[in-house]
Amino acid sequence: MRWLHTSDWHLGRGFHGTSLVDAQQEMLDTVCRTVEDQRVGVVLVAGDVYDRALPPEWAVSMLERCLLRLADAGVTVIITSGNHDSAQRLGFGRGLMAASGVHLRTSLEDAWTPVTLDDGEEVVLVYGVPYLEPQLYASRLGLGRVSHTALMEEVIRRIQADVDRRRQDIRPGATLRTVLMAHLFAAHGVGSDSERAIGVEAPSGEPMEHSEESSGGLAVVPLSLFEGFDYTALGHLHGRQRLAPQVRYSGSPLRYSFSEARQAKGAWLWDSTDWSAITGLDWHIGRDLAQLRGALEEILDESTVRRHCEDFVQVTVTDAVRPERAFQRVQEAYPHLATFAHRPPQEPGAAAGYAEALHQAETPGQVVDSFLEHVRGRGPGEEEQEILIEALAAVRVDLARTGGPAPEEGTS
Repeated sequence: MRWLHTSDWHLGRGFHGTSLVDAQQEMLDTVCRTVEDQRVGVVLVAGDVYDRALPPEWAVSMLERCLLRLADAGVTVIITSGNHDSAQRLGFGRGLMAASGVHLRTSLEDAWTPVTLDDGEEVVLVYGVPYLEPQLYASRLGLGRVSHTALMEEVIRRIQADVDRRRQDIRPGATLRTVLMAHLFAAHGVGSDSERAIGVEAPSGEPMEHSEESSGGLAVVPLSLFEGFDYTALGHLHGRQRLAPQVRYSGSPLRYSFSEARQAKGAWLWDSTDWSAITGLDWHIGRDLAQLRGALEEILDESTVRRHCEDFVQVTVTDAVRPERAFQRVQEAYPHLATFAHRPPQEPGAAAGYAEALHQAETPGQVVDSFLEHVRGRGPGEEEQEILIEALAAVRVDLARTGGPAPEEGTS
């Protein structure tokens, strides 16, 4: 039995105002073609199937065609909901779909109800844990503290209890394996600008350590939670990465922000004959991304334009004085221009202006800090900071409860 681990499709998402419908169709075609070429028997999709709770109709149709193709090929598909998905909407019809081999895990109780796969020699229990907002689910699990780590500890305790019960019924001679799927921020993971914050302000490109001190009780969970599973398929972070031999993020198959320009993109593949031999599949889907910074004449250099004219480009012009028609000239040279900014060099020690501070802000909290600094000359005090943290957590909880639209790229 061959396995494919993928996640974070974000169907329905655009790129700086440009539709990605063609690239996302290419992405799903790549998944299906990989399944066919590699003779994959099980596909794991670890959350964020859609980019928002109410995806566009074309995204729903695109997903249906993909699942039909996989079901026709006799593939078992296991999908969990992520923090961008509406769990109820994604989970519609899951009872009917299970009969065709498509298993949706979108509710709390689904977390300790496995999909059982038996190839005659091995019995594999796949536990799909959907994204669980601690403030919504902690009380249902009887937890005294609202913490993502505490919540996952309790969920995994229930999973292990279920494994122990089922172990007694395994036929003699069969090997029992367990696979965990989860959508969260795990320790040592490296984030980017395009993941929506789930309670931890993670600077792009920097690995995060285990922490429980963050807004709303969400934080970075420790890798020790995943000990005992033969494989842990994670979703949420967009770069393909290995946190431990059997704990991995597949990342998003597409690049959804310029901070992902150098990330490995693709999926993980392995055969159940050797669970330690896991192969990274490299996929090159959609347009390349290019970040160009320098004087306008450098950016418009003929060789540079020739190299990047088909890319999505982020242009920062650094001339001391904004050149005449700078934006128009750049746009004419680069038809897929995504962002444009004029950032003249600053004098040493000079404070960044409000626009520059917003440009550099990486988290919602930093945006608010920059605004307060701009309008009144100082950032939030300790009491104000607590109010802001509570407000951001309340917004996130409300979105999770109501299935409201996702904030724009780069926000919480």
